[in-house]
Amino acid sequence: MESWKRFLAESREQKPKIYFHVTSQDNMEGIKARGIMGSKQAGDRDYSYSEKDAGEKRVYLFSSQETAYMAAFSRPDSGIFGGSKPPFVFVKVDLAKMKTQPEIHDDMELPDFDAYYVVGDVPPHAILSMETEAEASEKLEYEDEDDYNFDIDDDMLYEVDEKLRVFEVELFLRIRGGVDDTLTDIRSINGVTIVSNLETRGSLATGGYNTKTRIKFHPQQEAMTGQSYVKQILIPTINSRAIPNCVVQRYVSKSLRQL
Repeated sequence: MESWKRFLAESREQKPKIYFHVTSQDNMEGIKARGIMGSKQAGDRDYSYSEKDAGEKRVYLFSSQETAYMAAFSRPDSGIFGGSKPPFVFVKVDLAKMKTQPEIHDDMELPDFDAYYVVGDVPPHAILSMETEAEASEKLEYEDEDDYNFDIDDDMLYEVDEKLRVFEVELFLRIRGGVDDTLTDIRSINGVTIVSNLETRGSLATGGYNTKTRIKFHPQQEAMTGQSYVKQILIPTINSRAIPNCVVQRYVSKSLRQL
């Protein structure tokens, strides 16, 4: 029994710890050669990360690829990536490959994006892959198109009256104010018709709420696809000052469909 418990404990310790780092595409060659070098301070700050240790170096990470995409595509100029500028590159890392397992710290300044950081550098052998912003965009476009075609009855393509184009999509939101008031604000976005609260849970980490919503909308521009509306209008507007105390945590791409 003791051996079995020890085996389970070792298995848990060996479990891959996959995270995603976002930085400027210009840094790709340097990352291949030297890994991800920690920074003493972000490019958008004039002070060090740690008040206790001015020489402390950090590497910031996202908990999932989808969260990294969402942060990069919805808020590219917000300073969330320090001094990095688009086009970005998404770096997939396995912290379990590091000889000394780093302690993973919550980034209290970016709680809405499940951001973390480790102290020090991430060596080249812990880098699993790198994906450019263009490659990520192309992949997301393909996935959404594939999902849309799958939903069409009998695999038959047919023209739809543009005046009747209505779509729906599911988003996970992190709300720090009143949920009902925030959903009312989202209903005021140009093109949105119905906002439904599917599930809401309190978040101890942020003191707010994690809410799953279903949003129905009608793109005002005839040439605009449902996917373009979500990425160019809906998500950026929710993440802007127009909808206070709310940020899109996750976009369920497979939920996007035309009604």
